Amino acid sequence: MNPLLSSLRIAIMLVSGIVLWVGLSDRLQRKLYSRGFIPDQYRFGDLYNITNLEQFKETRWTETDGLDENDKPRIRSKNVDLYTIGDSFTTMDTSFYAGRRNHHIWLGTGVDTVALDPEVHSILVIEVIERTIQERLREHYAELYIDRGFQIRGKSSPVIHAASQTESSFWGNTLNREINERLEFLLFNFEAALKCKEIKADMMLAWFGRTHPGSLISRDRRFLFYEIEADPQSILSPFTPLTDADIDSVVINMNRIRTHYLDAGFEEVYFCLIPNKVTVCEPQRHPHNHQITRVEQNPHLKTPLLTLSRQLRHHPEWYHKSDGHWNASGKRLWLKYVNDMVIRWSTTF
Repeated sequence: MNPLLSSLRIAIMLVSGIVLWVGLSDRLQRKLYSRGFIPDQYRFGDLYNITNLEQFKETRWTETDGLDENDKPRIRSKNVDLYTIGDSFTTMDTSFYAGRRNHHIWLGTGVDTVALDPEVHSILVIEVIERTIQERLREHYAELYIDRGFQIRGKSSPVIHAASQTESSFWGNTLNREINERLEFLLFNFEAALKCKEIKADMMLAWFGRTHPGSLISRDRRFLFYEIEADPQSILSPFTPLTDADIDSVVINMNRIRTHYLDAGFEEVYFCLIPNKVTVCEPQRHPHNHQITRVEQNPHLKTPLLTLSRQLRHHPEWYHKSDGHWNASGKRLWLKYVNDMVIRWSTTF
């Protein structure tokens, strides 16, 4: 065999092996892009990753998404410990909260066992995005917010649920989904590859009015949305009709969560319901179910709310143009409501 061809074959096999090795490990991939060897797959936002539409490419993502020292509270409570449970809308560091001590759980990723200090007010705030209200606050509410929430040393008695009968398949799920996604980003997330994908995406939108599956664009083409939240056929969409019984079930479970934590020693439990991006940026896209308003006005509701949704609805610019999440301005609104509540507890009670 030709020595040159043999060396080329070995080189190709070696490179392919390295690419596959990196694709098998999300931890290794994160280390490589943190050191600049490969680009960060999330640097332009989730919706840009899905669509590759150049007009929605946020090249200043870090500046528009990040908080800084000026966003940290100037006054911190001496007698309020703050506990928060939230999703990807509340990923900021706990140092931005005004509690004496601040604890946070990213919903579904872990459990935190804490000891409440009887000498201070222990306050819990639970954030829920609109598209997940019916998903997270119905049948599985206890598993998500009690079993996987804060466990109070010596007091909590989490609900025990039977294990799922369906085991997840490594080869059917993990390999086919997570690893393939990592390989795709590893191979096709460099600028030259992105440019080719942008040209194709722009042509599909201009010629056929279509975006990549998983996303939808507003009628005026100013905003991108996740398909699951903007398609009226999706059960997570604010355009899916909800009965009064659907709303009552959510409210009853919110009250149950509050009762659980009050019994465990918390002084109060607040909920904060965040509207979907489509609710803020294109609420007239289809007839709206007004879920958040109906929960807020439900006569059975006993749980206090931080109702920042009314102010947020007037500011579509507080959401990323290339992502379904709010930007730094939205985060500041969240922090203002939470920290103002903390200071009220600190000075009033």
